[in-house]
Amino acid sequence: MTAYESSRHHQPVEQTILAIHELIRAILLPRDLADVCRTIFEQLHHVLRFDAGFIEQYQPKTDTMQTIYSIDEGIENVVPYAWDYRRSKVVAWIIANQQLVRFDDLHEDLPKRFTVENTRSFGQEEKRSRAWMSVPLLIGTDFVGVLNIQSYQPALYGEFEEALLSTVASSVALALDNAQVLAELELEVSELDIPRIPLSDDVLIVPLIGVLDRLRWENLTHTILETLRERGCEHVLLDGSGLLTFDPDAIQAISTIVKAIELIGAKSMLIGLRPSLIEGLIRAGIHLTNIRTARDLPMGLAMLGIR
Repeated sequence: MTAYESSRHHQPVEQTILAIHELIRAILLPRDLADVCRTIFEQLHHVLRFDAGFIEQYQPKTDTMQTIYSIDEGIENVVPYAWDYRRSKVVAWIIANQQLVRFDDLHEDLPKRFTVENTRSFGQEEKRSRAWMSVPLLIGTDFVGVLNIQSYQPALYGEFEEALLSTVASSVALALDNAQVLAELELEVSELDIPRIPLSDDVLIVPLIGVLDRLRWENLTHTILETLRERGCEHVLLDGSGLLTFDPDAIQAISTIVKAIELIGAKSMLIGLRPSLIEGLIRAGIHLTNIRTARDLPMGLAMLGIR
């Protein structure tokens, strides 16, 4: 047994479980696809040893694979490219059988298990990938992609590592699917006019929808300020019931909007946050400061002294 194997098998079970839990929690937070992939590998480093890896997503419309993220000794590539998975018997086998594949030494063992294989160049060519593991990403029985890790050392992975990678595979698949859906939703939302609902001459309601990325909150701020100048409203109710996530970036965005509103002499309030978002804030230890909040519209109006 190698020194790594010895330390691996003596790793406290509780520590491993906590690390896996943290990995799953981190990758399921809504965010863009590249950030999801980056977080996956950052968290995997806490429980597995590897030098390089990649994530590929299946494209059912074209029946191709798309490599959406790869990392090699800390160097990232986030430019996606599509390729025909039939060129790789290993990937084709993973798709057909929906099972993990592991090699102790990729370049020595590959020809023994797959008689003809057109391997794609990846990683340090002068070092050559040795220990290698790929797991299918499934949502139910639907294949959505492949998660791979590899090392320039041989015989690094065994049943322990297989179990770890398989454990997180379903969460990774779900995170990728969520990120894809979120990106499509954000594209649709970004093409829509930002809704502004004048409740009265003095009150403007602005629904917040989806995810407040930088482009959206800059547009939102501009739209609100222009409307306030045009209508002379004194109060702005920011309705957060349509937010998909309420992370530090969203809080920063809303804080910026609130300050901009105050600078032109109006007042603002955040209303309608869903209980699940509030619970997430509490768990993350995030506190809303300098932002007035209310449970819903009637409470918000009452706090403003409007009946």
